[in-house]
Amino acid sequence: MGAVEVRRTVATPLGAVWDTLTDFGAYGRWIPLTSMRTDPPPVRPGWAFAGFTGLGPLGFLDSMLVVRWEPPADGEARFVVRKTGRVLRGWADVRMTATAAGGTDVSWREEIVPRPEPLGRLAAPATDRVTARLFAQALDGMLEAAATRTTSS
Repeated sequence: MGAVEVRRTVATPLGAVWDTLTDFGAYGRWIPLTSMRTDPPPVRPGWAFAGFTGLGPLGFLDSMLVVRWEPPADGEARFVVRKTGRVLRGWADVRMTATAAGGTDVSWREEIVPRPEPLGRLAAPATDRVTARLFAQALDGMLEAAATRTTSS
């Protein structure tokens, strides 16, 4: 099992991309059948959030902990989360870099391992494809929202 990576370059400024990708409470807008729960702000290392994915009471909680938090500075930004749930383990590392043209390069790397981990790793060829598709669609939706944020400001 390896990490999947989704890369995008958009014309949207770094600040708007950061604001959208770090609005963890809004992730349910882009991840199907998911509602979010978050600790109170401000976000910082040790801050927790979770997505409940399912229908009604049937589903699972994907809990996460922010382990690295680097808001935009000198044209770069980054956050890293670790999955801490009973159903999923793994991590996400999201990096953003301002482009010379005023846009943003985004790299979203993620590893999701269903538990129990030995079985999850056996399922990796299928789950990696699903993970890549899910995060590509979610990231595209977030980046569209970030572009709208800059035009409506």
